Amino acid sequence: MTTHPKRVATPQSPSLPDRSDTKPVSATVMKLQLTVMQHRIETLQQQLVAERERRQAVIDRYERLLAER
Repeated sequence: MTTHPKRVATPQSPSLPDRSDTKPVSATVMKLQLTVMQHRIETLQQQLVAERERRQAVIDRYERLLAER
């Protein structure tokens, strides 16, 4: 967690390296981090699709209810 005087503390993502670390990162570690990020992106995309489908189902149900009136 990074803290700044007179500002709110901001947590750092655990998957990203600390910018103050000056050690070189091996290619294997970079590939692993890239793979983790790609999987996270895929997961978020799947969640987005599921949420859109859920919202569309709510809209469709509401439209059916309105049509029945």
